[in-house]
Amino acid sequence: MKKRRLLGWGLLAAGAGAGITLYLKEKLKDDEFKSELKQKGQTGLNMALAGLNTVLPKLPVPYAEDYVGENFFAGHEEFRNTGVRGGKWRLGYARASLLPVDYENNDYYLGGFLTFPPSKVQSVLDDIAVRVICLDDGSGRGAAVFAVIDCIGISSTDVRIIRSRLEDFAEENNIVSINVSATHCHSGIDTQGIWGPLPDMLKNNIKEIKKGNFDNLISGKNPEFMEKLFEKTADAVKSAFEDMKPGKFLFKTIDDLKYSRGKRNPDIVDERITKLHFIPDDGSRETVGVMMAAHPTALDAKEGRLSADYIYYIEEEVNKAGADFIFFQGPQLAVAADRGINPEGEEGFGFQVYGREIGRRLMNIEEKDEEKIAPILNVRMAELRLPLSNNILLTVFSAGAVNNIAVKTGPKATDVEFITEVGYVELGKKLRLAMVPGEFAPEMLVGGTLDEEESVTGEDWPYPPLKDMLAEGTQLTIIGLCNDSIGYILPDNNYGCIFEEGHYEEAVSAGEKTGSTIVQGLQKLFADCGRLEK
Repeated sequence: MKKRRLLGWGLLAAGAGAGITLYLKEKLKDDEFKSELKQKGQTGLNMALAGLNTVLPKLPVPYAEDYVGENFFAGHEEFRNTGVRGGKWRLGYARASLLPVDYENNDYYLGGFLTFPPSKVQSVLDDIAVRVICLDDGSGRGAAVFAVIDCIGISSTDVRIIRSRLEDFAEENNIVSINVSATHCHSGIDTQGIWGPLPDMLKNNIKEIKKGNFDNLISGKNPEFMEKLFEKTADAVKSAFEDMKPGKFLFKTIDDLKYSRGKRNPDIVDERITKLHFIPDDGSRETVGVMMAAHPTALDAKEGRLSADYIYYIEEEVNKAGADFIFFQGPQLAVAADRGINPEGEEGFGFQVYGREIGRRLMNIEEKDEEKIAPILNVRMAELRLPLSNNILLTVFSAGAVNNIAVKTGPKATDVEFITEVGYVELGKKLRLAMVPGEFAPEMLVGGTLDEEESVTGEDWPYPPLKDMLAEGTQLTIIGLCNDSIGYILPDNNYGCIFEEGHYEEAVSAGEKTGSTIVQGLQKLFADCGRLEK
């Protein structure tokens, strides 16, 4: 009798299970039901991480009112509309390789892809480097430095370590602005800390934070590599300053080169590619800069190849033409490189051919077709407080895996804000640069943000495109991942559920107010410089 009863209950349970399965199969055909399920999943994840953050031991993060900014370079106090009489551009260049010679006997994690176990450098395909230009307009107001590292990103703390190594040198030589950005190369060495052995990192760091041993925290960053990066970058800045020569500065922007494609709604890309060109008066080696927006994500991290991706192969062509090279990454939030421009019949990886093709196209632009940049350099920076509301990133920060500058705004574990920077640069009377601390959505620069009917939140984006905030006739370009790396910078109304298709970026963003905070910061900076038009 007992067996029959159990059998009956088993059949009933099986029937109920089959019924539930059929019900779920039918319901999962309903997009609204699936979306609701994903939203509940995100809510559950947020609650779990918020709970974890309340019990994690606390890092020594200062309260906002106690924060004192160090090694922040504000730039020029005075903005000029014209050059000085007899004023002339001076530019210096330096490059230093960052390749580790001991990669076969030491652990260097590749930064850019989460793999389990984490990917390590196993072989070297090409060079990774820091490239620097130092620029002065001859007005006597001070020089500006722009350093770019072949890496995934670099935190505000590490940028300020580099600046601290240059503090005396900058003061002695009237350098008023030092800026460090990343190419966002996904096949370089981890310079942020989150691509190492996460379980080991979390276990160690929670224990050490609890003991107050903050010097014993570990991450995916190799300490010896980071020290060499700091040292070589600081030395390269000094070399670039000492290399400064008078000459003429030119640029050319082309917008018919289909080198990129969007991967996220609203599928907007900044198709422009800008060539900067400095020609020294003494006939010595020229310098070519390239500004464009496309992710360097060509290589499979599991293969362990160290490479600067397509950027190295642009440099290869520029060097063949007898010039030095520097690259600035643009607004590439979900923008991928378009391999479709590769000429047929060329050998090598697609990204190598791609880079060489871009390099050749740019070097084929003749000087007579380039525009002269009047010797007017204006640079201004501003510190910004950015809410850290994304519990995923907050947990990574709280566990000591990343070292961005942060402050407490209240007693709760979630009352945390990043201290970051935005910047504004004017080169001559036309070329304008906005420096942002992460991966910027191009639609906030060029237009095309979602309206209230299309957006995730059902709201409009209330700001004009950044390019329209400045005077007509000027050209605004983004330098991304500059002076900090805070993740993706999305318009607030397109910040959705990370489990929805096409919304991966939200998982690696500071939060839903990141876009508006950065745009408002730039808007205020434009106004403070007397340049805001709209």
